[in-house]
Amino acid sequence: MYRAVAATPHAGARFETGRELAERQGYPAERLDGIPSRAVESFAGGHFWELAELSESDAVLHMGSGSGMDAFFTALAVGVDMTDEQLAKADRLQREHGFDNVSIEHGRIEDLRFEDGSFDV
Repeated sequence: MYRAVAATPHAGARFETGRELAERQGYPAERLDGIPSRAVESFAGGHFWELAELSESDAVLHMGSGSGMDAFFTALAVGVDMTDEQLAKADRLQREHGFDNVSIEHGRIEDLRFEDGSFDV
C-alpha cells in the first residue's frame, strides 16, 4: 500500500492521503507551504507535533516517516521508514529542496540502529 502511495498518491489508496488530510488534522497551512508538495501529497499520517513541544535545538527521530513530510515539517529530524519507494521519494525531495538538516534512513521501528539517548524527541 505505502509503495503505491509513494508512486501514485492519488490513485485510490484504501485510506486518505494528502494536504487536505494534513490541514484537517491541524497542520498549519503556512508550514505546509514550506514543504515540498510531492511529500505532502503522499502524507498518510497523523498530526501530533504540538504534543511534542519541540524546541529548535531538539534532535528528532520520526519513525514511519514515509515520504518525509513530517521530517520536513520539523526540519530537525531523522526520518526512518522501511518502504523503499517512500524512502527514495523522501531522499530525492530532501536533496531537491535543500533540507540539509534532515536525514532519511532505511530501517524498521522495532530494530533501530541508533544509540539510546541519540534524540531528544
